[in-house]
Amino acid sequence: MTLTETEISIYDLCEQGDRRAQMKLYDQYANGMYHVALRIVQQTDLAQDIMQESMISAFRKMNQWNRESTYGSWLKRIVINNSLSHLRKAGKMPTVDYEEVSYEMEQQPDDTGIDMEQAGMTARKVLEIMSELKENYRQVLTLNLIEGMDNEEICEILGLSNGQCRTMISRAKQSLRNKIEEYEG
Repeated sequence: MTLTETEISIYDLCEQGDRRAQMKLYDQYANGMYHVALRIVQQTDLAQDIMQESMISAFRKMNQWNRESTYGSWLKRIVINNSLSHLRKAGKMPTVDYEEVSYEMEQQPDDTGIDMEQAGMTARKVLEIMSELKENYRQVLTLNLIEGMDNEEICEILGLSNGQCRTMISRAKQSLRNKIEEYEG
């Protein structure tokens, strides 16, 4: 990643607490980060609060950003962590016992992709169907399919082992497939 001089200047000013520079970044990222939070918590007011808290937190911790990743990806991680943290505190994020589901890992085929074109669905309809899934399935699919995170990132964020994460993603995708088939049928 190569930052332009203007970007470096804005980030440096933000780190120093310059409100105008912070407002520029806020304006640039607020809408996207709001939608990231909304996909996870599914409440507009709460998503707005989480986005604003995340932006404030990012400005306070600007010196912790290593600038090896983009500012947007670093900020997105903060928003996702804050969203999931809120769900955990509210008791809306159940945990999965590895022993309970480990047997399914060996029985699942490696190909767990969903062919959206074949299903003939718009992204909006898929998101609508995803909203009907169990909370933990919806969250893991949001992180995996929509936010594009890999298993390691999801494991870190959700505090799961690699096996638990793979199983949960596999079950969530299967649940989504079943809902799509119900919709088509």
